[in-house]
Amino acid sequence: MSWWKEAFLSFWLIVCQFFGFQSSDTSFKTNEVSITQAIDVTPISSFTSHDLYKGLPGLDPNNRISFTCLDDTFKKQVKALKPPEDRLTCNTPQTRQTWCQHNGAGQVPNICFDYETPVESGFKIGRPEIDGEEIPQRKEITVEITYGDIRPDGYLKKNAMLINGKYPGELIEAYWGQTIILTVINKLGTNPGEISNGTALHPHGLRLWRNSANDGVPGVTQCPIPPNGTYIYEWDVNQLTINYFNASSHLSLQYPNGVVAPMILHGPKSANYDIDIGAILLTDWYHENPFALYSAELKVPQIPNSTLINGKGKFDCSSVTEPGRCIEGSYWETTFEPEKWHLLRFVNTATASTFRVSIDRHNMTLITADFTAIRPSKPVQYFDIAVGQRYEVLLYANHTEGDFWLRSVPLNCNQGNNTIAKENVALGIIRYQGLSPGGDPTSTSHIADLDHYCRDMNVTKIVPTFARNGGTIEFANNYNSSKKFQVSLTKASNHSHPKLELGKQMPIKQDFEPFSTTGLEGNLWKIYGVPMEVNWTNPALRTLEDNRTATPDDFGQKYAVIEAKPGGGSGTKQIIFHINGTVIPDRPNGVMHPIHIHGHDFVVLAQGPGNFDEKNIPEKVSNPVRRDVATMPGDGFLIIAFPVDNPGMWLLHCHLAWHASQGLALLILERTSATSKLGTTSEDEINPMAMLNRGNCKRWENYLAEAKPPPNHMDDSGV
Repeated sequence: MSWWKEAFLSFWLIVCQFFGFQSSDTSFKTNEVSITQAIDVTPISSFTSHDLYKGLPGLDPNNRISFTCLDDTFKKQVKALKPPEDRLTCNTPQTRQTWCQHNGAGQVPNICFDYETPVESGFKIGRPEIDGEEIPQRKEITVEITYGDIRPDGYLKKNAMLINGKYPGELIEAYWGQTIILTVINKLGTNPGEISNGTALHPHGLRLWRNSANDGVPGVTQCPIPPNGTYIYEWDVNQLTINYFNASSHLSLQYPNGVVAPMILHGPKSANYDIDIGAILLTDWYHENPFALYSAELKVPQIPNSTLINGKGKFDCSSVTEPGRCIEGSYWETTFEPEKWHLLRFVNTATASTFRVSIDRHNMTLITADFTAIRPSKPVQYFDIAVGQRYEVLLYANHTEGDFWLRSVPLNCNQGNNTIAKENVALGIIRYQGLSPGGDPTSTSHIADLDHYCRDMNVTKIVPTFARNGGTIEFANNYNSSKKFQVSLTKASNHSHPKLELGKQMPIKQDFEPFSTTGLEGNLWKIYGVPMEVNWTNPALRTLEDNRTATPDDFGQKYAVIEAKPGGGSGTKQIIFHINGTVIPDRPNGVMHPIHIHGHDFVVLAQGPGNFDEKNIPEKVSNPVRRDVATMPGDGFLIIAFPVDNPGMWLLHCHLAWHASQGLALLILERTSATSKLGTTSEDEINPMAMLNRGNCKRWENYLAEAKPPPNHMDDSGV
């Protein structure tokens, strides 16, 4: 079958199953995979190119409105769907776009429902029922952070940091409209001989409206939880899809040392499916403790020993001489049902690796990017996923025999000429129910040997189902008006901070110098010339609690802080960041940075290699990509925008754990038109969390004063 016929049939099979029109004619399905034509290898420089569904009838490739909630026909189709009457679930394989009404009354939430509506209006989202009663609105969970010895790839790693004794930690599941109450108990250093450590947990990607205090970032929103300490987080589930939480570990390098777990937030989807395979975590893995590697990483990039899929992999033990240190590992595997649609939820939880994901002899259809539901994409043979990003894909089990490899190939984005040995790269196994011969698959990769340039997916494949701002962003006007801010790229003599620039270029560079707290020398990453260093004992949010009118100058010189408020003197409600990088001599393509902002998703206005053409800015961008992690090419640029609508202290940082530890972060002090206070409509609303945070900080201070031996000092950014 020719490639265009295969693409045509795959697309219309997606459309038909999307609206519940399943075909009983098996000839409508195909198990042929195009080898080269469907591969997209062209990096994008802006949103001016559109190749989605090129040559296919019924959909204009330049139209980012069709089959989205801006399309009246589509919206009417979705609105007609109803949840099951028994309420045991809120949708079915034929009605994944809908959800439950609260108490069976009022508007039926669905994929076209603005996820911010419950926050602004108090609208209640329905939940599944058990014995005629909705499941509890509050989902209460308790976890312990401990040390433990594990061997995910067969090699014994001692003193990994674990959630409830497991790596990855156990899956947390919640439903749209619930509130997660997470109690964290820190057991790091509570047993004889263990090193004492603080910790914290951060819900990656959650918007946390007016809830900055629950973001879980030591030095920004809280003090670390001391050993034997307890802390309670409260997270509202207003967004949907696969996610993860980690030891924010945003407390230095605890995250790559094991403190990470998947989190699935159930809600409507943009396309139908039969079987949910669940979370698939992709990561790189270091046998040595990342804290021990940090001083070396400051000078030379540290190469992971192996990679893992859902915490499993195989390390080649032939070079290991210590008895019992290395045994044969295992690959993660799952089972497909023939002639069924499967939902796979991929998450990149790596320290520094971008992965290229494919499944031999299968195409995939993207339906979610980070927390954004997207129009079902043209079938793809692979996708690249950067650190912190999430993709949900649909896959039709259309084969009649055999097992197949799931491949997650690390791309050499930032390691110079060094790579992970091929024999240590993890694979996954897809087995067909009733058709599997067992053993390792014999399938071969169906994608060509492509370049390893690290980039995000082509934007034509990522079209949000629900479009914000009426589906159109005024790119040129917003970009040009933002230049009216009074800014300077250099440190002014009369300011303790650089005057951080909105709308123009946000330069990222690397300099060799010591961190001021420890004198540990190495390559530090800077935004606006400032390598971030937080103070765990005096978090930034505490400064705001003491001084509700604080400005960036009220924070220490080690903090890079930008103040964002509506208008900003120019009348715009959008904040635009233009981020650009620098080329490093031994890495001709530069160093890529997956940029993440807490408390927000953002629209990607432009990204690509080289310099952005400011003389030819598109007047408007139709329904742009919206997500919370986007890649800035090392030799290029990234332009993103988000509304000033979520008051609090929010971190912007590179999601490569090494880079964040080396200072690549800044803080956004955000205010709204509703209040000039910290970020709540009522000044009193912050008090309960403020008191909890203050109590935790007091316990942390007592721990520092009384610990014997004294705890290790922070020797990096603390982020």
